[in-house]
Amino acid sequence: MVYDVANPWLNLLKGNGIIAECDRAFFEQKRITPVQYANSINIKDDKVELTFDCLPEPYSGNPNSKVYCLNKNPGKPDSCFFNDKNFHDATLKNLRLEQDTCFWAETIKNKCGKLHDGVNWLQKRTKELSMILDEHPDIFFIEFFPYHSSKGFRFPDHLPSYSFSDALIKQAMMEKKIIIIMREKDRWLKRINGLKEYENLFILRCPQGGYLTSNNIVRYSSDITLTEKEITKYFQIK
Repeated sequence: MVYDVANPWLNLLKGNGIIAECDRAFFEQKRITPVQYANSINIKDDKVELTFDCLPEPYSGNPNSKVYCLNKNPGKPDSCFFNDKNFHDATLKNLRLEQDTCFWAETIKNKCGKLHDGVNWLQKRTKELSMILDEHPDIFFIEFFPYHSSKGFRFPDHLPSYSFSDALIKQAMMEKKIIIIMREKDRWLKRINGLKEYENLFILRCPQGGYLTSNNIVRYSSDITLTEKEITKYFQIK
């Protein structure tokens, strides 16, 4: 696949956290730390707990998938994997867009045999799809905000690194892929030009929890759910 924007996740800066070089420059220009910036725009009274001591997760999975899911942001990282080399290397591979399957569909365990929280998250939300397909569904996830936090918050409307994720989505639209907005529907529609009118756009009828079930995935324009035949057509790994 060809993208018009350089991948910012190939230039990760360390020191006061791990962050894309372009985003670091953005915050330095504002003379504010990422955590201070997040808290300054947060509409809630409680503070945002951002984590920059592990690799970010702007997206996960196989970019050649026929289904793109637009999510909110990666949650609190699994601290049991902070020093796990295999997981670190797999995450770097994911950032380079070299995954040929959904990243979290794999059985990711640390040396103690502990299953990664991300794997549990995906299995719960794709349980019905996996039963229909008799295999893990082929999905590419893109997060609205690429850095980890303990909970959702009012994300920045713009960061330089967003441009690459936006380019991935626009490429998917050019290729007529299925796009499912899982969370942050209004903000995704505002962020991506033409997405609201896109013919293959789906949303979750009940976005809370982000469960990908046949009854919960509906066309944005008509509120019609996916059939099992369509699920097999779109989500099956070829």
